[in-house]
Amino acid sequence: MKKIVLVLMIALMGIVVNAQPPRQHRGHGDPAQMVERRVEHLAKFLDLTEGQKAEVTKIYSMEAEAMKKEHQQFGADGTKPERPDESVMKARREQMKARRAETDAKVEALLTPEQAAKFAQFKEHKGRTGKGNRHEGDRRSHKRGEGGCCGKCKQEQ
Repeated sequence: MKKIVLVLMIALMGIVVNAQPPRQHRGHGDPAQMVERRVEHLAKFLDLTEGQKAEVTKIYSMEAEAMKKEHQQFGADGTKPERPDESVMKARREQMKARRAETDAKVEALLTPEQAAKFAQFKEHKGRTGKGNRHEGDRRSHKRGEGGCCGKCKQEQ
């Protein structure tokens, strides 16, 4: 009797485990979806108009296209390129920083003064200024609270 109960419990556990939906990989995904998520998040934070959303979408799409071309340049033949030396990697990082700054400047040009001030907060919080999600230099200090963000960020708004 104990063997039957044990076999039934194992079978039941197998059914329960298989009933769980598979985990979704949270990678970057499709560039168009990434742009859409970025624009929606920014629109919600800055209360963008429909016209502003359309322009920001264009700007972010152009940035995504430039990034895609850059990635293809370093692995165009389908093989994984060897890791470049530190000077090449530093040059790429600087190039990316410059492109991000250019994109941010284009977005900022579309905004009202109030939205521009909030956008500066947004960039600092999201790491576009090089600080990442670190408050007071500690990555672990950025705890998500009510509303999806930490309390310090809520105080800054």
